[in-house]
Amino acid sequence: MKVRSSTKSFLSLESVAMTDIVMNLFIFFFISFSLLYTFSPHKEAKIEVKLPEAASERSGKGDEPLMVSVTSGNEIFIGKARILPGELKRELAQRSRSGKFAGVVVRADKLASVDYLVKVLDAAKQAGVQKLGVAVEKGGE
Repeated sequence: MKVRSSTKSFLSLESVAMTDIVMNLFIFFFISFSLLYTFSPHKEAKIEVKLPEAASERSGKGDEPLMVSVTSGNEIFIGKARILPGELKRELAQRSRSGKFAGVVVRADKLASVDYLVKVLDAAKQAGVQKLGVAVEKGGE
């Protein structure tokens, strides 16, 4: 007859080992999300703008254009930097001379004044920008 022992082996995890595992997971996720955000394919500025709709989309690939945003409060941004309307022409001329962008695309909010949109387009033209465009969302017909 076999005698069974009443002692059971308990699985115990050391708290130090568990802490190491959790910290490694945190580091992994922090690095992966940081890289995901850094190498994001979206190069547009993150200024909140409600774009008007159009039936066609922008075609053609190539150098990325410089994004100029006009908010509903008629504030002008180049990328994420706020620019005063009087400084816009000088800033666009300076960036146009560097030749690091293909043109200017204006992202104007639906509620933005058309006057500000025209000011941005006029300043870009006076600054020597050859390619101008207005960003829209693809909408119905």
